[in-house]
Amino acid sequence: MIKINLITIKRRKPIQIPFAAIFLVIAIAAILVGFFFATQYMDTYNDDKKEQLKNLEAEVKQSLGKFTARDSLRQQLSTLESQIEQLKQLSGVDLLQWSEVFSTLTRVVPDKTVWITNLRIDTDRRVQITGYACAENQEKAEAKGAPRLTVGIQNFIKQLQENSYFAEVFLSNANKNTYEKAPVWRFDITCRIKRDIGSK
Repeated sequence: MIKINLITIKRRKPIQIPFAAIFLVIAIAAILVGFFFATQYMDTYNDDKKEQLKNLEAEVKQSLGKFTARDSLRQQLSTLESQIEQLKQLSGVDLLQWSEVFSTLTRVVPDKTVWITNLRIDTDRRVQITGYACAENQEKAEAKGAPRLTVGIQNFIKQLQENSYFAEVFLSNANKNTYEKAPVWRFDITCRIKRDIGSK
């Protein structure tokens, strides 16, 4: 005889493992661990940067001290240079001496063609020279056509312009004239005598 049990047997439910929750917990833990290490790294990085900042601030302070010392030395140098210039002006070491001026003027006057009759020097070192010029060799000059009486004046002006003691050289007047029956040119030249040896 066959017995059939019509009463159903209650089956056990299979155990379900929540893999999603486990992965979520692991991910959160990994994030927390990563955040912890990142925080530690950033703290170390910030400490390094703070140390570098302190070093830079110390270097800047040292540099500022050097810049201050340099500026102070420059100011002292400028003061000394100013005092040296004042002493030079008081001593007249750079001033053009009148003896040198007259000696030079004697040398620049062309021989045998120009002679000075009047020399006037004003307080502002302006000079007015009056003189006469004649041809060096009258017979040779006349043989060539006409006496070149202005050659002496031209040479005189050129000598003055090329000399370092004179500036602003101009021929202000030149007239034909006679001197002891010889044709001459009477001329007026103006110029300025420089104050300092190195002035322009």
